[in-house]
Amino acid sequence: MGLTNINKNRAILITGKTGTGKSTKAKTFVNDPVIIYANEMDFDVFSQPIDNGIIIEDVHYKPNTQAILTVLRNYKGQVVLTSINEKSVPKEIKNMCQIKRAGSVNYLRNEIATMAIHSEEPSSYDRDTFALVHEYLKVSNRDLIAKLLLFNKPSDTQIISWLSGNIHPNKLIFVDGVVKRRWSQRYFYEMLAYAHGGNSFGRLSMPMKRKYSQVPKLSKRLGVKNPKILKQLCMDEDLVEHFKKKLNNADCRVLKLGEKKKKRKRKIEIKNKKLEEFM
Repeated sequence: MGLTNINKNRAILITGKTGTGKSTKAKTFVNDPVIIYANEMDFDVFSQPIDNGIIIEDVHYKPNTQAILTVLRNYKGQVVLTSINEKSVPKEIKNMCQIKRAGSVNYLRNEIATMAIHSEEPSSYDRDTFALVHEYLKVSNRDLIAKLLLFNKPSDTQIISWLSGNIHPNKLIFVDGVVKRRWSQRYFYEMLAYAHGGNSFGRLSMPMKRKYSQVPKLSKRLGVKNPKILKQLCMDEDLVEHFKKKLNNADCRVLKLGEKKKKRKRKIEIKNKKLEEFM
């Protein structure tokens, strides 16, 4: 093959999610191109003028790999391919291309904003517990709060425990004592949304983790079925000594048994025997 037959225009692969302007960007690299799809490659590559260029769309979806490779190997003009991601493009095709990224998702938003001047920015209702409680306390639009609660469906006990430390308990008494788990879940979230008016300017108070007693666990380890009896048994000096053998010092402090006696290491004295002793 002579040097004159080598294609100096390396194919370009443009990747990007739907709405990021892949096709628009592809047209900037070619003049009056023929546009074909990767899964419909019924195309005579030798009949296409070199100056026009070729655009192959959607290489990620069931591409006719051999037909595409034929185009890349034989067409002397510019070839541009598009795909929603790089991973789905066959390796043989990807190795013959230089890869470019399309614009961000903001491209589609800018296009919509140009066509629809009064359109609003999209927003997600997805919230974690901290963000949900923060908006519950601050936002005065209670219809929005009701939608957020219904969308995220936080645990009833968790959301109540978070809110109880930040608003007056009287606002939660009816929702917590009457509505929760007695009425439908939808009623619970809606009534909770309107139990508070918003516009709280105080600092969000985080719930503290509850400390659990270690006595039931120690009672089970010592073979005592009822933890309440364990304190009475600890009054017997003989049992106390028996319990100490099964527990460490930290456990003994919990049951107020006193510190375990430390075993003193006895020093072993090595006597140097005289020569006469071996005789």
